[in-house]
Amino acid sequence: MLLQRTLSKSNKTDLYLDLVELASGLLLVGFLWTHMLFVATILISQETFNGLSEFLDKYYLSYIGIPFIIVVALFHFVIAGRRIPTRIQEQRIVWRHAKMLRHTDTWTWVFQAITGMAILVLASIHVWMVVTGWPIRDFTSAQRMESFWWFYLILLIVGEYHAGFGLYRQFVKWGWFPRKPIGYITKVITAIILVLGLAAMFVFVQLGGAL
Repeated sequence: MLLQRTLSKSNKTDLYLDLVELASGLLLVGFLWTHMLFVATILISQETFNGLSEFLDKYYLSYIGIPFIIVVALFHFVIAGRRIPTRIQEQRIVWRHAKMLRHTDTWTWVFQAITGMAILVLASIHVWMVVTGWPIRDFTSAQRMESFWWFYLILLIVGEYHAGFGLYRQFVKWGWFPRKPIGYITKVITAIILVLGLAAMFVFVQLGGAL
């Protein structure tokens, strides 16, 4: 009876943590895609990009939003990371099983774990560069992009992979949508965001060279 109560409590705890992981993940994906759309306004004009940035500063949305997203991201990392094996031996077992099973969703989980760790490092560096180069304007972004385009290329690919496939895994896990349709939709959205991100990077690099 005691064992049953313990298991029941453990299952409820896991459920609550999974729900928090879901909510924080949805928030982060929403932020990332919104952020990429904001960055992509440079494709319209420098004035549009600067005007939106100034609007976010004027109403303190940047000053509130950035710390909030950092807290949510750290919270998400801790909760999602509880299932990631930390010992080398355990990681080798997971890798060996993934190769043996040859199952797409298994590899998706493996690369979710890898990209999640990478994002923790890369996003921290990105936030530091943005904050130390404040305010966010076309010229400050262009200078960063010209000097560190390779860094932002890696961050773009890793971040969009983690967001798109993470959303796919959550929808499949909770049974909200059939596997194939939601997989197609998330891949299309990810591809669109990647194209916008690459186009914006190109404009910023060109602008950086002209400054």
